[in-house]
Amino acid sequence: MDYMKFPAVAGLALLLLSGCRGNSEPQPYFELTAAQARPLTDRTFETTHDRVARGEYLVEGLLRCFFCHSERDWDAPGAPPIEETMGAGGRVNVEDNLWLTAPNLTSDEETGIGTWSDDMLARAIREGVGHDGRVLHTSMDYGSFRRLSDEDLASVIVFLRSLPPIHNILPQTVLALDEQERLASRLNPITEPVAQRNLSDSIERGRYLAMIGNCEGCHTSWYSPRNPGLFGGGNIIERGNVRAFSTNITAHESGMLYDSAAFINTIQTGKGGTLSPLMPWAAYRNVSDEDLSAIHAFLQTMQPVTHYINNFAEPTSCPVCEQQHGLGDLNEVTRPEGVSIDPELLDDYVGAYRSMEYGFTIRVTREANQLVAQEDDGPVADLIPQSDARFLMDGGIAPVRFERDAAGMVTRLVSEEVEELVLDRVE
Repeated sequence: MDYMKFPAVAGLALLLLSGCRGNSEPQPYFELTAAQARPLTDRTFETTHDRVARGEYLVEGLLRCFFCHSERDWDAPGAPPIEETMGAGGRVNVEDNLWLTAPNLTSDEETGIGTWSDDMLARAIREGVGHDGRVLHTSMDYGSFRRLSDEDLASVIVFLRSLPPIHNILPQTVLALDEQERLASRLNPITEPVAQRNLSDSIERGRYLAMIGNCEGCHTSWYSPRNPGLFGGGNIIERGNVRAFSTNITAHESGMLYDSAAFINTIQTGKGGTLSPLMPWAAYRNVSDEDLSAIHAFLQTMQPVTHYINNFAEPTSCPVCEQQHGLGDLNEVTRPEGVSIDPELLDDYVGAYRSMEYGFTIRVTREANQLVAQEDDGPVADLIPQSDARFLMDGGIAPVRFERDAAGMVTRLVSEEVEELVLDRVE
C-alpha cells in the first residue's frame, strides 16, 4: 500500500538532505503552509541524569543517529561511527557529484545545533521541518521518529545538548523545488501530546521499539514490482558501493524461525561480523537484551511470509518480489489457504473504506462468492477469509479485518500492520 512508502528509507537517517551538484546555487525554499508546519513554541526540556542516559541509549542504539551524523569506518565490521567524529555530521556520496549531508548535531554554535531551540529540534526529529522552516527529506526517518513519546523525544534532545562542540563545516542543503513540494505534501504536524507506550508488556514494548527503529521500513519491499508482505524482506538498500537486500524477519522457515537467544546473538555479533553494515547492527548491539527480546517477541506475532533471500548466493529471479536476489529461484507465488464462511456475510463488507490520516481509499466489491479489494487505482486483490471477519489480501502487505459498531453495522476496515491502520467506511 502506497501510504506506507513514506518512512521506508533504508537507514539513511539524515536530519537534512544536502545534494550538492558541482557549484550549483542552492534552490529557494518551498514555503510550507500552516497545515504542513506548525509554529515553533518556546518549550524547553529540563536536563536530568535519567534523560541524558535514556537519550544516549536511544541515539546510540535503535535510532542509530550517529550512523549518518558521523563519519564511519567502512573497513571495520558493521562500519561503526569513528569516535572522533561522533555527532559532527557526515556526507554520503550517492552518485557522481551528488552529496547527501547529515548536519552537525554537536553543541557547536557556528556549525552545530548550539543556537537551535529545543522545539526546533523536536519539530525536525518528529515532524520533518528544519530549524529554518524548510521541509526535510524523508531520509531523516521522521515517519518513524514521529512515534517517539514526548518523554523519549525530550531525552534525545537533552542528550544531544550534552555532546561537546565539534567545529565541522558541511555543504549547504540543496533540494529542487519540485522535490521539496512533493515532500511537503506528506508533512503532518504533531499538535497533541504523544504518550509513552505500555513498556511493561513485552509485545507492546517490542512494537514500540520496532516502530521507532523503523524495522518495517527496511525489511519490507515497498518499491519492488511485487510486495511479498510486511517484514518479508526484499528491499534493496544501497550506500556508496555497498548493496544488499533486506531479509525476511517473519516467523517462517525462510525468515526468522529461531528463538530470542539466537536473535540477540545475531544482532549483537552481526552474525559473527558477516552481516552487512547496511543493517546497522553495530548500533543495535547497544540495545539491551530485554529490549531485543521484546522486539523478537513482537516480530513473532506478525503474519509469516514465505520469501527466501540470501545476499551471498548468486542472484536469481524471484517471482515473489519480481527482483533478482540470492535464493530467488527457491520462491514461488502461492495463494493463501482460506476457510469457508457464510456467503451472506460478504455483502456486509462491500463498500468503500478511507484512511483519513493517509488519504487513500480501498474499495471492496463482491464477485460471486469472492471479495476483492482495490486501493484507489491500484491492482485488484482477492480477499481470502481466515475467519468470518479477518482476511488475507492476496499480494497485500498485511491481513485485514472488518469491524462492526454496536448496532452490528460494518463501519471499519483495519489493516493489521505494526500499528493497526484504521479505514472508516464512507459513502
